[in-house]
Amino acid sequence: MKALDIAYKRIVTRELPRPIRSNKEYELYLERIENLMRKTHRSAAESQFLELLAILVERYEEERYPIEAPEPRIALRELMSSNEVSQAEISRLLGSSGVTSEILSGKRELSKNQIRKLSQRFGVSPELFL
Repeated sequence: MKALDIAYKRIVTRELPRPIRSNKEYELYLERIENLMRKTHRSAAESQFLELLAILVERYEEERYPIEAPEPRIALRELMSSNEVSQAEISRLLGSSGVTSEILSGKRELSKNQIRKLSQRFGVSPELFL
C-alpha cells in the first residue's frame, strides 16, 4: 500500500464520510470543505478527501435543490444578453425577424434547424433549446 493510500485511509477512517441525509450533515460537510480549502499546505490525502466531500455535497445539492432547465426562449434571451447579440442578428441567423419575434415571445417553438443554428452560434448543447 502506498503512503498516500495509508494517509487517505487514516482520514477516511477518522472522518467516516457517508452520503448526506440532512441539512445539519450538509452544513458540517461544507464547514469541513471550507477548513480544508483554507489550509495553505494540504497533503495529497487531504486533497483526495476534499474531492470526496465535494462529490458528496454536490450529490446532495442535486437531489435536494435540482435546477430545472429554462424555457428555450428564456435560454435564448439569456445567451443573447450575455453575448451581446441583438435580435436583428438572431433574425439574420434564423432568416426572419417575424419568426424570431414569435420565438422570443413564446408564440412559436424552435425547429430542429433553428436549434442547430443557435447551438452552433452560441457554442452550447442543442438540448438547451429542447
